[in-house]
Amino acid sequence: MNYLKLCLLSILLIPSLVFAHGPTPLKFDIEVEVNASPDEVWAMIKQPCSIKEWNKSVTECSATGEGLGAFKELNLDNGEVIKEEVTKLQDDRKKMLTTLRVEEGRVIKGMPIKSMGSFISVSENGSGSKVRIRGTAYSAFVGKSPPPDQTDSVCKAAVEAFHTKTLEGMKTYFDAK
Repeated sequence: MNYLKLCLLSILLIPSLVFAHGPTPLKFDIEVEVNASPDEVWAMIKQPCSIKEWNKSVTECSATGEGLGAFKELNLDNGEVIKEEVTKLQDDRKKMLTTLRVEEGRVIKGMPIKSMGSFISVSENGSGSKVRIRGTAYSAFVGKSPPPDQTDSVCKAAVEAFHTKTLEGMKTYFDAK
């Protein structure tokens, strides 16, 4: 009899477990070919505020520390400020993970996310390099009916646009050298 009760209880709980999940991870994966050696590209990427050199959305940058554990604060052209931390660094493999976390309740104008992990890597590609940014972001809105400017598709598009601007700017920067 106890076995039958346990089976019935399990059947009743399964639907609630299916719907009891967190926000949807918004995955992105973007890459560009750059006309520079992997070592040259990596040396630039490792400089905490070098993003200002190639992403025109970044108007100011300040950094605390270098390498693993470094923090950078990026002022964007729309007036927003975002903060990132280097949470993983593999110099020998030319890979770095930066983590962006947003204060509870805050919505970044133009990029409504609450957190994002961006993994940047540089590899050899013929006489140049391939730079890839991939990762996951999470929408700032948690619930079933987000406002139109905070849907998953809007969040993903904003994150991809920011990283695409970074990579295209990097390509332009190195092509001009």
